Amino acid sequence: MVKCRIQHYTENSPVLILGGTSLLDKPARIELSVILGALLAALVFLVYFWATNRGPIPPSSYRKTTAAAPANLTPLANSALITSSQTGQPVTVPTQGLTKLLGPTTVKALILGDSIAFSRGASNQDLDSWFALVSKDLHAQYPGTLQWQLQTSAEGTINDALNDVPTAKQDNDLIVICLGRNDCRTIKLTEFKKKYEQLLVELKAKNPRADIFLVAEPPVRDIPENNRYFPYRGVTLNLAQKYQLPVIDAWTSFIQDPAQLTDLLSNNSEPNDKGYRVFAAAVLKSFADYFSPVK
Repeated sequence: MVKCRIQHYTENSPVLILGGTSLLDKPARIELSVILGALLAALVFLVYFWATNRGPIPPSSYRKTTAAAPANLTPLANSALITSSQTGQPVTVPTQGLTKLLGPTTVKALILGDSIAFSRGASNQDLDSWFALVSKDLHAQYPGTLQWQLQTSAEGTINDALNDVPTAKQDNDLIVICLGRNDCRTIKLTEFKKKYEQLLVELKAKNPRADIFLVAEPPVRDIPENNRYFPYRGVTLNLAQKYQLPVIDAWTSFIQDPAQLTDLLSNNSEPNDKGYRVFAAAVLKSFADYFSPVK
């Protein structure tokens, strides 16, 4: 460590000694003092000038603005509102999921489920199935079109749906799951709940941009079977609430329809053409509710 010490050789000649060597003589010290004094005065002046001329800070003039939608156009979830370069009017551009129907594009839709999902009781699947009726109605309202992919079987259960996930496409915009009626005959309720939740997680991981709708299947003529199925319907509703997924409540639609249940079913359990019109109306209502903003 370097040590400093002050030695006075004479009364008028103090010098700073560093390691025995003088750093400054008297004229140099005077010159340094003058420079330091000038710098200090300049600093004081700058501080005084800043303090007296700063003034109040003006409020920010930034304001976030959003383009207003025309009266006949409601912004939807998963969509963006932009200004058309051709008309200068705000238009909604769909970005993902079911809302892609708003643009002239193809919405890829996957159906997982059983014979009801397949519309087995319809007299003409191309015209009278619930998904054909839904496509026809939506095509009349929106420029987009639905392209359905069915992965269903007559006795389909949650196990079949899980087995179908690896072969399902990864670019689906819409997924409709129609299960529970066959499961209540073959799978315990706790197992059904566990596997249904697993199915939702796997589907969402594979199709993160898809909208998933859960179907609460319609009742049948047999009262004991309806009672057996009802808790499985509850699992569907509870999982939809847990994962914030929309529900197509065909059960309630069939119960509330003015027609007798026997008029809506071709046999004990399969909807007929009239029944699938009720089913399609439930699907369209769920889609419309999804399109509408939360009030």
